[in-house]
Amino acid sequence: MRIAIVVAVFALSACNVAPPPPRQDATPARPADNHQLSDAIQVPIDRAKSANDPNVKADEDKEKAIEDAGG
Repeated sequence: MRIAIVVAVFALSACNVAPPPPRQDATPARPADNHQLSDAIQVPIDRAKSANDPNVKADEDKEKAIEDAGG
């Protein structure tokens, strides 16, 4: 039994366990550099929001013309 313990201790002491490499902090990406994707997503959203603007303007002009005509 003692021989097994001695052999186990000898085997474990022979292992060369290197410590983990030092931790390197990742360089955080600046938000100003990563705006292409959000801009690309925002373009069709803005276009869709402004698609009805000519109709709204025409309706306002029509209402103003009716008011100016007296009625």
